[in-house]
Amino acid sequence: MFYAGTGVFALWKGGAPERIAVIVLAADFELSHWFLKPFVGRYSGVEWSVFATDTIAFLGLYILSLLTTRYWPIWMAAVQGCVAMSHLTGLRADVIPTVYGNFVVVWSYVLLIILIVATIRHRTRLARDQNDPAWSWHSAGIQAQSESCDDRAPSQYAATSVGNADPG
Repeated sequence: MFYAGTGVFALWKGGAPERIAVIVLAADFELSHWFLKPFVGRYSGVEWSVFATDTIAFLGLYILSLLTTRYWPIWMAAVQGCVAMSHLTGLRADVIPTVYGNFVVVWSYVLLIILIVATIRHRTRLARDQNDPAWSWHSAGIQAQSESCDDRAPSQYAATSVGNADPG
């Protein structure tokens, strides 16, 4: 329920990066469930297909972090990397399946909390600034546009400031 609620919230209120993150997490969740071994043998060794799925999700979040202006995707990528690497605990001969399984699953709640906070912060920035550039090339264009629109000489800044404004 928490997973579905977080996904709906991010799809409904989030920007493009938040929506992409939901798609990556949902695909990872669904594919992982398709690839899990039957319950009797689950987490008794490395779940290689789930490891591969989690690694692909890590790469998706990492690529997202390279393209967006947001900082949270790199945190999600780091957590997802921990999820993927936690599968390697199954290489130990003395692994306890329930501990291994819980270790893998607990990280998903951290990912969902990061996504909730990211969506709330996106909405806050929209309310405050009426704009929240999602992609690095958009924010670079906005920066360049704002610099090109302000071609006044430095001496003109002093004349137009509040304290030095000429009333006449």
